[in-house]
Amino acid sequence: MTRKTKSSPRTWTTPSGTVVTEAVAERLAKEFEGDDAALEGGQVSLPRKAGRPSLTGRPAISPQVTFRVTPQLRAKAEELAAERGTSVSGLAREALEELLERGA
Repeated sequence: MTRKTKSSPRTWTTPSGTVVTEAVAERLAKEFEGDDAALEGGQVSLPRKAGRPSLTGRPAISPQVTFRVTPQLRAKAEELAAERGTSVSGLAREALEELLERGA
């Protein structure tokens, strides 16, 4: 016998921290629907997905490459990345691109 657990309802809050109850949501919807100017210039912002932006230039997940290095190599990479104003990931991506362009 499997037991289903109830998931708790999601709580929504406004940017000012007001909890949006069913009654508040209904009132806001009626106000918004009754205001033609609000409908024309209305702006809806939805929560953004967590994580870094895609490298593909469109909403997609960028593939990842993971590898291990020695602590000394990591330290050198962090220093060089800081000098260039980039991340270790950006530095590794640049190095891999250069290596592949040379056909090595």
